Amino acid sequence: MKPDPKAPKTPESIEEEKKKDRRRFWAMMIIISLLLLAFIIFQCQIDERNERLAEGQRKQAFELAVEKAQRMADSIKRRAEDSLRRAANDTVGEVSPSPAMRDSAKPAKGAFPATPSAGGTPATPPGDTSALGGKEEGQPRGTAPTVTVATDSLPPQPSILPPSGRYYKPVNLRVECGEPKCETEISVGDTLNAVKGKIENYNKTGRVYFRATDSAGNASPWEAAAYDMASDNNCAENSYPVSVKGKNVCVDAYEFPNKAGEKPRNMVSQDAASRLCKDAGKRLCSVEEWQAACRGNSNSRYPYGNSYNQTKCATDLRSAKEPNRSGFAEHCRSYYGMYDMSGNLWEWTNTPAQREGLFLVAGGAWNTQNASSCAETKFSFYPQNEYPFVGFRCCL
Repeated sequence: MKPDPKAPKTPESIEEEKKKDRRRFWAMMIIISLLLLAFIIFQCQIDERNERLAEGQRKQAFELAVEKAQRMADSIKRRAEDSLRRAANDTVGEVSPSPAMRDSAKPAKGAFPATPSAGGTPATPPGDTSALGGKEEGQPRGTAPTVTVATDSLPPQPSILPPSGRYYKPVNLRVECGEPKCETEISVGDTLNAVKGKIENYNKTGRVYFRATDSAGNASPWEAAAYDMASDNNCAENSYPVSVKGKNVCVDAYEFPNKAGEKPRNMVSQDAASRLCKDAGKRLCSVEEWQAACRGNSNSRYPYGNSYNQTKCATDLRSAKEPNRSGFAEHCRSYYGMYDMSGNLWEWTNTPAQREGLFLVAGGAWNTQNASSCAETKFSFYPQNEYPFVGFRCCL
């Protein structure tokens, strides 16, 4: 039978209910405490994550500032070296002082000290050439010697940006001079329609001519850059078609992760590089595809031409300890639109080397100088190892 709820409660039942109430209270307190503890742990993890993100952003900002300072120092160094080379080839002109300059150089009457020279012979007053037989060699008696000054007669060496090649969107053309206070000109199709400064939203296939005049009035000869404005790109974002044996292969414009302005991925093995490309729906480029993208339609030795130029790509940063950000070297662009294929990072390929178990890497690193051509390959890197100077890009 069920107990009668109206029946009076015994002391034992009252005590049992109190025990149950106490157990329920403490169970509730434990649950609340656990929930509070979980909340505190979760909040600490959130704070720690936010602190890591903030620290990463501060570190990235600092690295970017250091990198910019390093690039500026390298640029100043290169410009100083160029200026020294230019100064060594400067012509020397002769300038005779004016009568006022000659008069100002004469001492007041009686002001010249009669101090002996180092050899014991009384010093000769300015303008007095009697000790030389009455006149200096090649100079009339009483005239000051000719003053020589160096004059700049070498023209600047301008370059156009973005560099010549194939593009799929309009570009903004500008000319860099490499010297302070230069005046630049651009002309489309010929040299008869020159405009000063830059041309925005250029979208024509053909030649663009450019030149520069420095502050001394030296003008460079007209130079030409050829642009091929296309619209048949069926590749993914930041990836462009490259003709390889009559077929188009989509090659990433930048070293992995294929994003302009980001640090390219290094410290990655060949196996890991292959997996990362596969995860992105692509594959690691073969050395044949890589070299075709680098050489362009003219089969040039470097992405920018046949002659090595240390100012074009990240190949002469001997004091650097890591690569440039992708696309930082604007001139280092191949005809098809790939950046940093000369220097910056060696790049893994999926092409086996002649030595079993090894794969070819291509292109050179940030300090390999002229050994950074499109044809440059090595097989001395073990595919299971990670190197700070080796990265990769993907193809499809």
